[in-house]
Parts: sequence; structure tokens; C-alpha cells
Amino acid sequence: MKNDRLFQILYLLLERGTMTAPELARALEVSVRTIYRDIDALSLSGVPVYATQGKNGGVSLLPNYSFDKALLSDEEQNQILYAIQSLRAAEQPVDALLSKLGGMFQKQNTNWIEVDFSRWGMDSTDSVKFERLKTALIGRRALKIVYCSSSGETNRRVILPLKLIFKDKSWYLHAFCRMQENYRLFKVSRIVEMEALDERFGALPDEIPPLEQSVYAMAMQQMSLLFSPAVAFRVYDEFDCSMIEKQPDGSLMVHVEMPRDSWVVSYLHSFGTELTMLEPESLRTQLAAHAKAICEHHTK
Repeated sequence: MKNDRLFQILYLLLERGTMTAPELARALEVSVRTIYRDIDALSLSGVPVYATQGKNGGVSLLPNYSFDKALLSDEEQNQILYAIQSLRAAEQPVDALLSKLGGMFQKQNTNWIEVDFSRWGMDSTDSVKFERLKTALIGRRALKIVYCSSSGETNRRVILPLKLIFKDKSWYLHAFCRMQENYRLFKVSRIVEMEALDERFGALPDEIPPLEQSVYAMAMQQMSLLFSPAVAFRVYDEFDCSMIEKQPDGSLMVHVEMPRDSWVVSYLHSFGTELTMLEPESLRTQLAAHAKAICEHHTK
């Protein structure tokens, strides 16, 4: 625990330059006396930390100091290398940084994992889109986009991008939408067109809400689904194991809560006759009507 706190002090000083002992104590939720003991411990270990008195005084490190890798455990070093490896997924140039840190940490294999969030066969398309989004996010530039909603409607809108988020197998853009005058999540794959505007934005109109509040709150319904063994690979891919009950005949029973939305019907139809809808009865009827409409459409 103490070693973790020493590293936190070192990181804070590297990041902010100078901090007073009370500021460090508040940041780490310890007493000022503990901070002074930790500073003595850092000094004894060879870290060039010093304190100055006066109005603008505080605890600082000597200029151009770089931290000793010994302050990080082997597990922490691996976690840093993994985090940097993950940046490759957003097309960040991290090879040189990985090489330097791998040498400093004396790690022979820094390429033990590859993270790639681009879609199969869409690598170049996704890379261009992410590069444009990154530029807009860092530069705080408004975007004019053409977006296809889940209802199939396509419209133009101006948004103020805040953050890229990877959640549930998809990339989303958290942004303030001027058309809706509220914060929204936009699925990146549904952004059909994108243009960075000259406008740069500063403070946003309202306080940014927690992420979950930016998601449209859909009404939910409980379902009981029975899948044949032939689609077991999809069932385990797309549902949590806690929802799945294997039956004696090899079929899979799934109890899940899903939104009351039109896309759910299309999603369930993708399983074809390998799925039996058990409950609710209203959705079972809806699935049958939808299948009948498809049949009539293709037998005209």
C-alpha cells in the first residue's frame, strides 16, 4: 500500500510540477504527517524530491527527472504495456513508445497482444473515420454529420463531440446534439457522412450527465427463448452464460430482458427456425406475422 502511495505522489509531482503537502494529503486521503514521511522515504530511495517555503512553495522534483522503474511492480509494468498496446486499436502510433518502455522494463515480448476494433474487411474505412473523429475531439471542433437512426431515418445534424466509447462490441460517440438539444450516444458505424466545421467549442451548454443517462431509456420486456444446438455458438457469443440453461436434449434456454423495439424482431428472425419464442406470447405473435409478411413479399 505504501509503495502504491509513493508512486502516486511521484506521478502527481511529475504531472503538476509542484504541490503543497496539504494538497497531496487531500489527493491521497492521508494526513499531512504521512505525506512528509512519504517524501522522506522517496528522498532516501534516491528520488530528487525537495520542498520550498513561502507563498509559492511546495513539494517538487528536480527538473528533467524520470521515475525509476523499480517503483512499479512487474504486474503494473505489464498493465502499462497492455494499455499502450490497446491504443493501437485507435490507430495511435505507439510502436516507439512500446519499444522504449519495453527496454526500460526489460520486457522481451511487448507484442503479446493485438487489439483491433475495426470491422472485418473495413479496416481502411474505419481508420479514416476514427482519424477524423480523433482530430475533432482533440481540437474540440463541431461536426456536421449525416446519421442513420435505429428507426432507419437519415438526417443531418450538428454535434459537439465529447468522447469515443467502446461498449458491447461497438464504438459510440458521446456528443451534444444541437438538433435534440441534449447529450446523445451515436453509433459510429451509423455515421454515414462527417464534416469537421471551423467552429471550435469551449464550455458546453449544460453539465455532462453520466453516460447511462445519455442513452435513450427504452421500455424493456422479459423473454424466454429456446435455441437449437445448431446455433449454440451464437448463443454463447451473444448472451451471458448466466442467462443460458442447457437442456437435456442439447437445446439452450435463454431468459433475457430486451428492449421493446422493432430491431429486436429482426434480430430474433436472424436465428430462423433454430429459435422458438416461448414468452411473451405477444412477441411470439409478432414474430409469426413478420415471418408471414416476409414470405408473402418473396412469393409475389
